[in-house]
Amino acid sequence: MKDIISSFVQLIGAVFLFFLIGLAIAILLIQNPWLDMRFDSEYVVTISILTGVWFYFLGTFMNAKNFSIWASTWTTATVLLSSFAIISFITITKGSLTILPAYVVRKSLFLEGFLSLAEMNMLLLFIIPICIALMALKIWFRNKTKTIKIIESSTGWNQLTSIQRIGIMSLYGMIALFLLIYLGQGEIQESINQSIGYLKNADVEGFRDYLLSFGPLAAVVSGLLMVFQSIVAPLPAFVITFANGLLFGWGWGALLSWSSAMVGAILCFYLAKILGRPVVEKIVTAKALKWWDQFFGKYGKHAVFIARLVPIVSFDLVSYAAGVTSISFWQFFLATGLGQLPATILYSYLGQNATNTVQILFFLFTIVIALTVIGMILRPKLQAWGKRKQGVNG
Repeated sequence: MKDIISSFVQLIGAVFLFFLIGLAIAILLIQNPWLDMRFDSEYVVTISILTGVWFYFLGTFMNAKNFSIWASTWTTATVLLSSFAIISFITITKGSLTILPAYVVRKSLFLEGFLSLAEMNMLLLFIIPICIALMALKIWFRNKTKTIKIIESSTGWNQLTSIQRIGIMSLYGMIALFLLIYLGQGEIQESINQSIGYLKNADVEGFRDYLLSFGPLAAVVSGLLMVFQSIVAPLPAFVITFANGLLFGWGWGALLSWSSAMVGAILCFYLAKILGRPVVEKIVTAKALKWWDQFFGKYGKHAVFIARLVPIVSFDLVSYAAGVTSISFWQFFLATGLGQLPATILYSYLGQNATNTVQILFFLFTIVIALTVIGMILRPKLQAWGKRKQGVNG
């Protein structure tokens, strides 16, 4: 019970500390008129809170003590006093003490439709003293016991290589930066939402028009979206491939789709190698990874090629799974490049000649390819079964 209470208090301390850091930074950024007109700095608080939760996870469950900055009395006191000083000085001198902090917090926590500024102020006046009291209690308890219990983990931070640590932190940094830009820049958010809408609805012509709106950068945007969906987004890549064929012609469209998909596959492959199997299990689930282990074990270097031939198989899942097997990069590269080439060329050609039946053609092609590959896989078993049956009859 004591361990649970201690962990909970540490979580409150981490979130509160980073909340104040984010609030101070956001209020500072808002003072710049040029930046304030172009970017919603309030969401710095959101990302800062997520960073606090991330650091808590590393410090508590992976024994990464260097990230537990809330465990240091002097660091905690310095951050608290500095943040309060910045927030108080700016808001008092601007005459916005009862407006600006509440406005920033309300927006960053997506509470604009639920709480008024007055209600948000009352909530802050209630929560902040409680958090400070809990942090003071934590410091007092630690000084009294002289020990800090940390939950042991089979995946300790010190057990990871330096490359794995850099990879994990870089991945979080990229995700945090993307979220900050997405939340803080309305035009970018609208553009991303629009592209995701076209992809989810398999609207090839709509996505083509969306790419056209970027003018000379259309190919660059298409390539980035293909890489993005290859790494993190469960979105249909065939829509991008169709649109590229429709927009750039089947030849150049196929080249753009193939090369950008290859970049995404390579990034997934090396991310898996850098992050290691425990992290990859969190991405693709342990059950899926175990299935792919068996699949790779059975078909070896041909497994990636077979998987790439079937359009319904998750592209990024195969890349991540291959990264934690013994398959070499060049085997993976050649199998991926050759395996996805037929579908890419065909989708690009269909895209160039797109009609209202393009989705029907895609699904028919998918079914045919899937049945062909399944037949190739089951053929040896069926032949062996036939021979056994003939032997029994004979």
